[in-house]
Amino acid sequence: MSDFWLVPLSWDGETALLGGDRFLLEPENLRMRFLEAMGRIHPRLLMMFKAHLLPEDESGEVCGTEELPFALAQSGDIRLSTAAEHSESVAVTDAPPTWHLSHCAEAYLNRVLTAREAAGLLRQAEAEPERWLSAMRTWTATGRQVILLRED
Repeated sequence: MSDFWLVPLSWDGETALLGGDRFLLEPENLRMRFLEAMGRIHPRLLMMFKAHLLPEDESGEVCGTEELPFALAQSGDIRLSTAAEHSESVAVTDAPPTWHLSHCAEAYLNRVLTAREAAGLLRQAEAEPERWLSAMRTWTATGRQVILLRED
């Protein structure tokens, strides 16, 4: 069974930071109604992406990995970068580990609505549960984008 996550995103074209304040969208009936409401506003407002396709495999030739090297249920931010190889060492800062972002994920992130575009659309939105919609509004108001990740 899959888990679906509403995730705040900071993306500068090179580094993606998946915010630790993400939400597991459950139960299924609420998730389905919420996603339908978002889809009626704009088809790209919450584009789904498979979480295991975010990191690149070791060869660099295939999008994704067999097993996700991190769990979306873990606390804290998750960092992926087009420039850096995977690093679990935390030298001087408290920065999260960094995984190499796959080229498929990079293409997906480049198609996500900007925070400004999404914020404009969310002004007219009505959806339940209100806490998910409120989180999306807060994230976009602070300049973060919003994505939907499926974790299998």
